[in-house]
Amino acid sequence: MSLLLYPLAGLAVLAVPGLLVQLAAGIRDKLWLAALTAPVSVGVYGLAGLASGIPGLSFGIPLALAVTVLLSAIVFAVAWLCRGRTEPAPVEKPDTALLPELAGRWLPAAKIGAAVLVLGGIALAMQQWHGGLGSWDTYPQEHDTIIHMVLVAYISDTGRAAPWDLLPIDVLTGQPVSFYPSGLPLPAALTGELTGGPITGFNVMNALITGPVFVLGSAALAAAVFRRLRAGSGWTALAGGAAALIAAGLFRPGVQLLHDGGIAPNAAAMSMAPGVLAALITAGGLPGWGPGSRWLRAVVLGIGVAGVFSVHPSVAATVGLSVVVFWIVEAFTKRGREILRGQWPVLLAAGVVAALASASTLLGSASQATRTGTWAPDIPPGPFGEALSSNLKLTYGGYFDPHGIFSQLSAGVLALAGVLVIVVLRRGWGVAAMWLFWLAIVVDFKVHPRSGIGSMVGSPFYKSYVRIQSHISLFIPVLAAIALVFVAIGIVRLFGMVKKSGAFGHARRFAGPVSAVLLAAALAGYVGYASIPYEHRNAEVIASRYAKPEFTRVNDDDKRAAKFVEDHIQPGERMMNSANDGSTYAYVEDRVPVVNVVTLGSAIEPETYELLRSFRDYPTDPRIRKIVLSLNIGWVYVDSQAPGMGAGPGSPNSWYTAPVFELAPGLRNLDGLPGLSVAFRSGTVTVYKLDRAALAALPH
Repeated sequence: MSLLLYPLAGLAVLAVPGLLVQLAAGIRDKLWLAALTAPVSVGVYGLAGLASGIPGLSFGIPLALAVTVLLSAIVFAVAWLCRGRTEPAPVEKPDTALLPELAGRWLPAAKIGAAVLVLGGIALAMQQWHGGLGSWDTYPQEHDTIIHMVLVAYISDTGRAAPWDLLPIDVLTGQPVSFYPSGLPLPAALTGELTGGPITGFNVMNALITGPVFVLGSAALAAAVFRRLRAGSGWTALAGGAAALIAAGLFRPGVQLLHDGGIAPNAAAMSMAPGVLAALITAGGLPGWGPGSRWLRAVVLGIGVAGVFSVHPSVAATVGLSVVVFWIVEAFTKRGREILRGQWPVLLAAGVVAALASASTLLGSASQATRTGTWAPDIPPGPFGEALSSNLKLTYGGYFDPHGIFSQLSAGVLALAGVLVIVVLRRGWGVAAMWLFWLAIVVDFKVHPRSGIGSMVGSPFYKSYVRIQSHISLFIPVLAAIALVFVAIGIVRLFGMVKKSGAFGHARRFAGPVSAVLLAAALAGYVGYASIPYEHRNAEVIASRYAKPEFTRVNDDDKRAAKFVEDHIQPGERMMNSANDGSTYAYVEDRVPVVNVVTLGSAIEPETYELLRSFRDYPTDPRIRKIVLSLNIGWVYVDSQAPGMGAGPGSPNSWYTAPVFELAPGLRNLDGLPGLSVAFRSGTVTVYKLDRAALAALPH
């Protein structure tokens, strides 16, 4: 039952607030509903998180529902008061010179076909995650997910979800706090409340956001571009369906970022970016906008932008730079300038709402901005030709494919064909410009990782190549949809002009329906040739970190050790640990208070890394002994085979200088130390009981 029920619970978490708020605002536009439902839901949970900072309120399903109902009621009341001020929406006729008409019975058929395509894309995207996870409660093994899981568990355990409460360095007291974006942990905690706990909630949320939400956002972005082209509702829907199928099998952003380090917030934020872009480029200035609904839509858009920003603040660069490039290029066209004139008041209002809704996240992320920019690039310089070709053909790369053997060539070729179509038609320059901008940034970073514009733009992304590179994939589905639609139309029109009789003689008369049928055939071929193989490989990649992990940070030995400590630890005691092994899951699953929740210790709590470096010196170092006693450490957890992880640009105060971190120096060779005895051992995991009275009796 969990196979279906858990994703449905996660879907309810991601959909209910966003849908209610948009419907209350009078929004019925399917494009916006597809694009903004998840971002707005996350934005609502951010407001609920703020409310949890009020004494007596605790973050959870009841508070989230209360905030959702209250906000929806306020929006509905405003919409009702403005109902008489709404003007009839202007109607634009489709540009039949650009695309043949889909009318009569063909129009509903096209929309039904588009819905089938979108549902097919969602199914493919979910299948790769279910196949790769094995089960929804599979433990994540990557290092970044250590912090993410602690956050989800802390929110679930304490109900504290305000930005100033996250991330607690000491889970026992909740202080001090090192800011960490909470947009992903909040819905994960709610999903865990409805399903099987923090791990299940986190896995379900990652699968839904990097899968179906990315698919729907890509469909919305393609529909937004076709709407600006005045393609008509039939072709707009079909383009969205085509983009959905292409997006479902892409390796980036979601699969690679969660494979190469467990970079979940970045993966989730980028997966929501196409939907936000779709809303931004259709906000105002297009048919369907009356003055009464304009400002309510601005509020909804602002909440959605705030929601995505709370997932990972670097999305400000992802969305901001992309949409600025889009507007600049579109401003060179007459239609683009007309639309922009109608958009800017709405966008300005949405920006104000977003800034207010995410003020605490803005302040917290500003405190971390300097740190993210100091990271060294994670790749050496490479040749220009290889940098360009690997990103045009969508080479897998990363830890899965370090030699660049595999690629998603079919999707890359379709995207290039889409760019060619834009050049030939001299329409849709904005989307091509966004793709070209990020291609240039990625190639420049690959060639000159330590200097140049690529390195500068890459600063919010920790100068991580896989994070920067993932931006290219955000525009592959829409470009591929442009190629598929217009090539199908071009073929039919070509035969209609060349051959005046026989079967093709009717092609000109029925150019629209025949083109749609040809598009369906092309998509069916793509699914068989590319989408299904891509899905299988993505599932294989995901499995290498979940169902069949290449390395283990937490295994059955860790689970048994955590359960042992849970059964024996006393209230107020802490367990000394290194967060690089499976010990933090003793807190996640069994609520055992651990000393370290950050792998290299926290700069704002020096005692954490002092113990990682020197815990074993407590018999001879009074300062270390004092820290141990003050923290009331009663247990010590050691995994002698902890997996390696990169130490990044340096540990706090440079206490650890080696490039790879495994077992903390302070936890080596503990057997025989005074006051320390083995209480539990399973495999490579040992739990020691620490006699604090024996420590206190040691000579000063």
